[in-house]
Amino acid sequence: MNLFKFFLLIISFVTSHFFVIRAHASTQLSDSFSKASQVLLKNCVSCHSSAGKIRGGLDLSSIEKILEGGITGQVLVPGRSAESLLIQMIMPGRSPHMPPKGQLSKDEIEILSKWVDGLNPSALKNKSSGKDHWAFKKLEAPAVPGVDQNPWGYQPLDAFVLASLDAKGLKPSPIADKTTLIRRAYFDLTGLPPSPYAIQKFLNDTSVNSFEKVIDELLASPAYGERWGRHWLDLTRYADSGGFHNDVPRPNAWRYRDYVIKSINEDKPFAQFIREQLAGDEIENAGDEQLIATGFGRNGPSNDDNMGKTPQDIEKYRLDELDGVINTTFTTFLGLTLGCARCHDHKYDPISQKDYYQVLAIFNGTSKKDLPLAGNTIEKGKLKDPERGIMALIDSMAQPKPTHILWRGDLNNPGPIVKAAVPSVLTWKDWPIPDVAKNTKSSKRRLALADWIASPENPLTYRVLANRFWQHHFGRGLVETSGNFGRSGALSSNPDLLDHLATCLVNNGGQWKNFHKYIMLSATYQQSSSHVAECAVIDPENHLHWRQNKRRLEAEAIRDSILSISDSINLGMGGPGVKPRIRSELLPASQRNKWPLIAREGPEHWRRSVYIYSKRQLLFPLLDLFDAPNTTDVCDCRLASIVPTQALLLMNDEFVDDQARRFAESLLKKHGSDLDILIQQSCYRALGRFPSSDRVHQARTFMDQRILAYRESKSKTPEFDAIVDLCHVLFNTNEFVFID
Repeated sequence: MNLFKFFLLIISFVTSHFFVIRAHASTQLSDSFSKASQVLLKNCVSCHSSAGKIRGGLDLSSIEKILEGGITGQVLVPGRSAESLLIQMIMPGRSPHMPPKGQLSKDEIEILSKWVDGLNPSALKNKSSGKDHWAFKKLEAPAVPGVDQNPWGYQPLDAFVLASLDAKGLKPSPIADKTTLIRRAYFDLTGLPPSPYAIQKFLNDTSVNSFEKVIDELLASPAYGERWGRHWLDLTRYADSGGFHNDVPRPNAWRYRDYVIKSINEDKPFAQFIREQLAGDEIENAGDEQLIATGFGRNGPSNDDNMGKTPQDIEKYRLDELDGVINTTFTTFLGLTLGCARCHDHKYDPISQKDYYQVLAIFNGTSKKDLPLAGNTIEKGKLKDPERGIMALIDSMAQPKPTHILWRGDLNNPGPIVKAAVPSVLTWKDWPIPDVAKNTKSSKRRLALADWIASPENPLTYRVLANRFWQHHFGRGLVETSGNFGRSGALSSNPDLLDHLATCLVNNGGQWKNFHKYIMLSATYQQSSSHVAECAVIDPENHLHWRQNKRRLEAEAIRDSILSISDSINLGMGGPGVKPRIRSELLPASQRNKWPLIAREGPEHWRRSVYIYSKRQLLFPLLDLFDAPNTTDVCDCRLASIVPTQALLLMNDEFVDDQARRFAESLLKKHGSDLDILIQQSCYRALGRFPSSDRVHQARTFMDQRILAYRESKSKTPEFDAIVDLCHVLFNTNEFVFID
């Protein structure tokens, strides 16, 4: 076949597509479509049709195919040529540009534009259809099911669990023993182990509300805010340095960390917590605390000193940072990946690129500001005392600049201007974001967004929060993708239970402490974690909660437990981050904002791990190895890896060795030198229970062997060295690192 005939065949094939569409597309596709099809045939379909190649996933051979869009999302908005990427890309001076070589004439551009403007907007796919997704539906309290095994349940939530178990012919596990329960409660609420005194006090208390007393005591402890504040900091990307090449220090970042801990200890209502972090500066009579809270928008990585110098470089950098704020806001509070719509319509969720830029318009008037605390001043545009300031994100202009859709997220391809708004698929009713008022210091847009997120009517906020509580108390959320409640996320393993919990939070004013009690006083939470073979056959992953999940301690809880058990922990709260010892050979990896070389640690280094300086360029090794977040992205669920290097660190790290020695010294001071007593007491302190007879025999055999070895090596203190080794081994046991 010669080239001429081949070309005619292609033209015939492609034209047939258009004529088929034309035959059933009504009058709006008559003359204008005929002209438009000729323009497309001449310039576009050789690269964008099944007759040639379908570059970028975009097929221009029919109306239906054009409406489907390509890999970058929607390209045609019927009735609105100015908002259509198809038209934007062919305009002179656009980059990237279509066609790649050449330029359509003014007449050709006008033909295509008139054709798009003449299309009926009803041809556009209905994005609102996404409202039928389960997570977007209105939150309503489900009826508590009636179940046969109701005496097992202590709380209404147990009925939802029992109903799902009954449906599969499963039975719940018995309640765990009291030593297991108190250890579980202590770590869940404070991240610290119970002392022998606390354990014995609970064992001696035979009242029906003995466990409730323990929970109340823990919720009143300052350690509660430190534990749950750390969970929140995971979500907000908190760090004490900027990262990237220079890793610039942030001398006031810790004030946001302390704000979070204080707010949680005060049981601040969640709605207020949201408003202060998203729009603290827009709240009436805002003080230092509210301004510090806006550090929520300053926690992400920054590269201020290396972002480029041209106006375009500076603007691109600003938009990239705001993208991080938008992603963090929607993932943290709503469990949505809104950032996926920055360059094109969301591939899975009914969120358009326009939705993304309408949210950007809410934040587009903000600026990063370092504000002075009392007694400080600003001189030459900077804080006189850099360490006495507030790291804030606030409105800096009464008239924010117009926000354009950026096609493909490219600053060189501005589309139409959009108004500030929340994503349309999530609006259960009209929720206007205010237009900019004159003679005001702030647009109040972020406050309107915060009120929308915090509203009890919002279908996502309290589902996401309730799921996170469940995740931290059971090791896994009812929705396992706790940062993604969209269509690509996991389904809820018990939808009615999730909505029941979310409704409880709403009815409780979004306060956390009573919600903890509600979960922890349930029979579901108090179950044993023992394996049951018959149940495991039917539900091997324990999605139905026929037992409690065995969980590995998080990184901070491991280090804090070592300090607590060795009687070394410094419980001082707040203030700048501390910098404990890091092995000297690791320090050259961080060339800027250097970590100090510490020869010997002291009490000033033995504070709780939430207060360790979080340096992006050099994460603290012990925490990093046990899966602490990288601080670059939102961490909605940590890994719980089990790898050989963790055991090697616990066996060889100087910190663990030093604390094992201090543990041994504390035991000798309190209990004397009798080896059998020391074995009993060391296990009780480290593991929360006295050892079995087999364990006592193993420990005594181990110590006798170590004493003999030390005597042969001419040690002056063989018995003490053997006790140190026993303490070191206890820090490496499964019982120490895992919660039953």
